[in-house]
Amino acid sequence: MSNHLNPSSFNLNPADPKLKGFKVYEIESGTNNAPSYNRRDFYKICLNTGKNIIHYADKSIPTDGTILFFANPLIPYFWEFVSPVYSGYACVFTDNFFKKNESLGNLQELPLFKSGGTPVIPLTDEKKACVTAIFKMMLAEQDSDYNFKGELIRNYIELLIHQGTNSRSGI
Repeated sequence: MSNHLNPSSFNLNPADPKLKGFKVYEIESGTNNAPSYNRRDFYKICLNTGKNIIHYADKSIPTDGTILFFANPLIPYFWEFVSPVYSGYACVFTDNFFKKNESLGNLQELPLFKSGGTPVIPLTDEKKACVTAIFKMMLAEQDSDYNFKGELIRNYIELLIHQGTNSRSGI
């Protein structure tokens, strides 16, 4: 099964200047929400449970279970669902959206986004619960009236990066 998500069809919150360049959404079986490489200006972080093959740069990475995937906007990829049942969350964001948070520096230099790195991180059930909670908080915050939601969502993205890096060290 092959579904594609076209981020260019997203309304990346232009009416809300606090969230310009950011969107979080849920991925479910039977919907057109599969992560795909369609634009070169978005970073993506995806939590997915299911059996998949992720074609990333020049390699194909089979997955079975729950994974966290980090996509650099300069590296093409294609997501192939092998099982008909899958679920998860994804967020897309621009470099400009994230640059307001200087603590991690250049995203393309981070091990999870770096060319030649390992963008797929298998998660334990405990890590899955933690990462799912972060995505759910981002979903709730995206639609809130909180004055500092842009900063809060950048912090959630940073937490996802730390969760991925921490989980990667155990591989």
